[in-house]
This record gives sequence, structure tokens and C-alpha cells, in this order.
Amino acid sequence: MPGNKLFITMRTNLSEALPPMIPEFPVEIAGHHLTLRFDVNINKTKKGVKLQFVMNDIPQDPRQAQQLANEIGTELQQKFGDAGLQVVYDVENPYKNVIGYLLPLPSLANYLIKNVFKSGGEGEMTQQTPADDSQEEPAAQPLPDKEQAPAPEEDQVREIMMNRAGLK
Repeated sequence: MPGNKLFITMRTNLSEALPPMIPEFPVEIAGHHLTLRFDVNINKTKKGVKLQFVMNDIPQDPRQAQQLANEIGTELQQKFGDAGLQVVYDVENPYKNVIGYLLPLPSLANYLIKNVFKSGGEGEMTQQTPADDSQEEPAAQPLPDKEQAPAPEEDQVREIMMNRAGLK
């Protein structure tokens, strides 16, 4: 058991020495006292900053939780809209005691470019260009009006993939 005591002591010391990795703040929003937790959404289809409002008491009736989410959403839309930011309700939030919203990455990026760096305009995304401009890339081919049949080599690849997947 001496190893267990050492582990508990180390964990306690680390907890005291390291600040929390996920910032949390007590807030009042829509007339309710909640804890606001910030996190990063890593889902590639909806990258952004998570705003998680943690409820101390979970409403028994799901309609009460939805009403609270609506009240919070209305206040957030007003405040973030005034700042030129977008905020969206997180419909995929897995926690029963959390009402989640997402500050989309493009909205945050546009805000920072416009208000912090004082340059650029909304939606301007630039790509790095190669230093040597002498080699131009060929112009992109226009999309065909209708779907074209795959080339013979694509059929072979498709057949191999279907066999490996057990679909053939």
C-alpha cells in the first residue's frame, strides 16, 4: 500500500501545481447561475470553440432544459451578434447536465482578422503561393454536365475494394 499513498500524494501535488486545462468560470446568463466551460471541438465538420453551460441541477422535465437552452441561446445570439460573431446550438452534446453551443472557427477567425489584426475582410481566405511563379498550374477542368462512366482501371479498383469489404 505504500505505492498507493505515493500515487495519491503525487496526484494531489500535481492538481495543486497545474492550472485546469479547461477554463471554467461562474456566469449569470438568462437569469441563471451556471458554470461556463470552454473547450475545443475537434470534429472536422464543425471545428470551433465549445461553450458548455454546466447546470448544477438537471431539470427532470426535458422541456425545462430546452426552455433554458432557448433562453441562453437568445441571450448569446444578441451578445455575439453585437460583436459580429456567430454562435450555434450544439445538437450533439452528449452530457445531460450541459447546454452546449459552438463558436465556429471561421466566425472566430473573421472576428480576429477584422478586430484584432485590423485587416482583411469577412470570408477572405488566402492560400500560400509558391515562390517561383514561372510554373503555372493548368486551369481546372470544368465539371461535366452529367455523370461519366468510370475508366476501366477505376472498375478494377472498385471491384478490389468491394471484395475486401466483403460486399462481393
